[in-house]
Amino acid sequence: MFSLEFLVSVVAILVSGIILQHLLLSATSDEPPFIRGPIPFLGAALSFARDPRPLLHRLQKKYGWIFTVYVAGQRITILSDPIFGNRQVWNNSTSVSLPMFTRYISETLFKFTKSMTNDFEFQEQLTKKVISILNSKPLLADIVQTLKVTYLSEVDDSSQYANCDGDVIDLYEYCRHNVYYSSARALFGPGFPFDEIYLPYIRFEDDITKFVKGYPRFLNREGYNARQKVLDELGSFFMDPSRVAQSSVLVRSLYEMFTTSTHNTPADLSGFFFAIIFASKSNSVPAAFWMLANIGADAELKAEVESIIARHYDPNSEDFDWAALVENPLLVSCFKETVRLNANVISGRHVTQDLDIKVAHQSEQHTKEYRLRKGSSIMMSVNMLHWNEEVYPDPMKWMGKRFLEENKGNLVRHSDKWRTAYAPWGGGAHMCPGRFLAIYEAVIQLVYTLARFDVEPIEDLPGPVIGDRYGGGVFKADRGYRVKFTRRKSPLKSVA
Repeated sequence: MFSLEFLVSVVAILVSGIILQHLLLSATSDEPPFIRGPIPFLGAALSFARDPRPLLHRLQKKYGWIFTVYVAGQRITILSDPIFGNRQVWNNSTSVSLPMFTRYISETLFKFTKSMTNDFEFQEQLTKKVISILNSKPLLADIVQTLKVTYLSEVDDSSQYANCDGDVIDLYEYCRHNVYYSSARALFGPGFPFDEIYLPYIRFEDDITKFVKGYPRFLNREGYNARQKVLDELGSFFMDPSRVAQSSVLVRSLYEMFTTSTHNTPADLSGFFFAIIFASKSNSVPAAFWMLANIGADAELKAEVESIIARHYDPNSEDFDWAALVENPLLVSCFKETVRLNANVISGRHVTQDLDIKVAHQSEQHTKEYRLRKGSSIMMSVNMLHWNEEVYPDPMKWMGKRFLEENKGNLVRHSDKWRTAYAPWGGGAHMCPGRFLAIYEAVIQLVYTLARFDVEPIEDLPGPVIGDRYGGGVFKADRGYRVKFTRRKSPLKSVA
């Protein structure tokens, strides 16, 4: 048996070693400013896990557009250079890796199988397939058509809202259900188990930070059970080729790639498509909500948008000119402002070999080269770009007309040179391909809702959920949002 004195000595040596190692952490002169944090080994991990926003924005104000934070054994470089710093990382395919950066999330959140997690080449092939299909106007148009028809069925004369006359509804729940349902149907077809997945998926979404923080099952039992329910339903869906055959060309194409690969088990398919659902629904749903809610809360702007909707209705076809609507300057501006303010995304990469990048300091004439270490991570928080008051005056205020051409140089500054000051979709080869579908989802909901209902807010807009969800996607509302819904007796005339 070891004596008490011996055990105490061993513990003291270990603790001293950890403290010494922490004190010796440093950066070389050619590396970004280094913040090792106050706690040995953990560094700044506690502040980072609790709410990264105040920490990162405080450090940005002190150190500028690049700095490195030590977090639980990892060096994480934060880059927010809107001139050209970010593009050097996004466009680099040799020294940085996205799959290596997202490996933990893939396994922890969506239960990617080990074989899928480690097969970066196959993941890259899947990504390229998604991009090629969503980049194709004819293929995207087919998905959008199903999206429109399905969404319309949720609000038409046979829907639960057909007889609304000043009824109070929760606009967030209205948006969440309708966008999720119509989008799921457009991508996965009529055989998709929406009713079986919807509530468990929402439960999982509510508990997502517990998964990210590694809560054991007994502390996150409902979240684990909900996730497993979603995975089981997805696995059953993809094991029935007749149901998959009714899905969109996007899902069918990805499915065929799985079936002809070594990753063809229900677990392989369900984990990947769970991530697809999260990447689309968990961002497009709140984005569509914020756009509708902010327009609806501004009576003057709402009237202007309603007039635009009316002008683009064709009574002969009894349909809207959707191409004109999704390109309308005011609607585009409202959408861009929505994702500028609420796109809560951290675009990250794992550094696979030492990398030198040039970072600007206020102008292209004042730059410095920094070296990023192999094995470290680099994160580009879009909020640190989008909330930069040098680019966006009054950055925390939603201004639907901010991105109109007439406001260039006033409400949006430096747009000619600070080319990544607006980057809600990331950049480079891994720019989010869902951006092509996201604006259609938001505009379809906006048009069908305002054309058929008078929407009257009866309370202030909710705030966004930030805190420990910073960097996890488009901000969710921190509560429901009650509005009065009144069915228009003559939808188009009433908005003409």
